[in-house]
Amino acid sequence: MTAARAALPIVVLALVWGFNWPVLKMGVTEMAPLTFRALTLPFAALGMLAYARAARDPMRVPREFGPKLCALALFNITLWNGFVLFGVQQLPAGRSAILAYTMPIWATAIAAVVVHEPISRRKLIGLALGATGMAVLLGEQIVVVRAAPFGALMILIAAVSWAYGTVLLRKWQPTMPQNALSGWMMLIGWIPLALAAPLFDAQSLGGELARLSLRGWFSLFYNVFLAGTIANLAWFMLARSLPVAISSLSSLPIPVVGVISGMLLLGERPGLQEWIALALVVSALAIVMLAPRQTTTEIPTPHDA
Repeated sequence: MTAARAALPIVVLALVWGFNWPVLKMGVTEMAPLTFRALTLPFAALGMLAYARAARDPMRVPREFGPKLCALALFNITLWNGFVLFGVQQLPAGRSAILAYTMPIWATAIAAVVVHEPISRRKLIGLALGATGMAVLLGEQIVVVRAAPFGALMILIAAVSWAYGTVLLRKWQPTMPQNALSGWMMLIGWIPLALAAPLFDAQSLGGELARLSLRGWFSLFYNVFLAGTIANLAWFMLARSLPVAISSLSSLPIPVVGVISGMLLLGERPGLQEWIALALVVSALAIVMLAPRQTTTEIPTPHDA
């Protein structure tokens, strides 16, 4: 995938997943975290599988790939969603996004060990700028993290899990079409969350739904159709087609959008910190994505998704 072809899914991710942080905060404020995700994830997965069927993509999972598919679902879907939901329940939405998107740092380090992906000077500069941008955004809010260490720890575990899943996806290069692969990953990853939800939620599903406000329903539908289906498809397309460092860095604009949208939707106002961080993050993305021509040629994959 070239930088030009990657531009659209990067924009989709930044906007949809960025805005989802305050939207997610609305949802888990009114509904238990695992119940919220157990309710939204299967519909998003089925929607993606229906799209794959309509596109006449092969739906069968090769028998030898079954265990790997379960591992990808565990790290990319189950652990990420489970830990991040408990974290965002305790931390401000924008700051949760900043901690979650330390993922590129973890992914680049893991990829250097697991798939022996070289860390070039360009990648190091991009990572340094991205990390600086997140540090600027965090700023004085480190006090918030200290006040809720469990929430911060949950989100950091989620970030490491997602990073490892991204590296595995790049290492194994699945031969399945992307739509079907994403749908099956989400559906399989949903099962442990659905089984665990009743253990953490004292209320019945009917009781949870009965007391939802309009904002709660909006959060549910947003996470099914936009954050759950469209954005996941864009992310796995990038993660599968680009080197780990570049695909993970493509997520850097998301926390910036998350912080700014949290301010807009939850009553805060952008300040100098947010604009400095935005400049740093955009610079990091440009340095890594706008590489010389010979480094941005299309990367061959076993199956063009």
